Amino acid sequence: MLRVRLTYAKRGRACFIPHIAIPSVFSRSGYRAGISFQLSEGFSPRPRISLGPELPVGVPALSEPLEVRLLSFSADELIRWDRALPPGFFFTGACVVTGDPGSAEAKSLNKWCEASSCILALREEPAGASPLESFLQEMKDLGDVLAFERAEPLGFRCVLENPAQRSPGFLVKALQKRGIIEGWPDIFILREAVGRLDMAEESGTARVLPLTHPLSEEFEQALEKVATGESAFSE
Repeated sequence: MLRVRLTYAKRGRACFIPHIAIPSVFSRSGYRAGISFQLSEGFSPRPRISLGPELPVGVPALSEPLEVRLLSFSADELIRWDRALPPGFFFTGACVVTGDPGSAEAKSLNKWCEASSCILALREEPAGASPLESFLQEMKDLGDVLAFERAEPLGFRCVLENPAQRSPGFLVKALQKRGIIEGWPDIFILREAVGRLDMAEESGTARVLPLTHPLSEEFEQALEKVATGESAFSE
């Protein structure tokens, strides 16, 4: 049995699929791709899939973590699985989790999810100084935001600890409370990554490290060949 950690992107209309339905998205696509899942015990056995912190409906993401228990795992299987995912979903990283039970390496997925990185932008930016900058500075002073910076070409990038409690919805509620926005339609939010918190020793800048190794260039090239019909993998 293998404990495999994956990261995936959720873009376009896929961002409207609720968090509770994500295990079904990956289990059904995995079955179509011939993935060998380890099943749970009981009267209704299901693939053993664990998700990271919840992402609100409507928020796109670039590196969301999940873990799955598999009987086998290879690059070919991952490529077939990626091909079988619904539009808007695709894998961005993968690794096999090793470590003896009880060791730091073997701790649960959610304990690795220390921080998240989000990009915020007002859909109608007022002239002059951005209210987002003063808002994020206030949130930083309160300890609710660890760090923030300009994100070109527009908006701001911010880092938040404990994404299970400080989700994008946490930011939207705080913006509503201060009268900066009326609701979700007034703001664009993208969650870039959920993972380990890293503080640069020299500058003290906070950043979020994804929980998997990025997919190799060879993997990306293989996907492109599959998409253009240049090669095929056994079904």
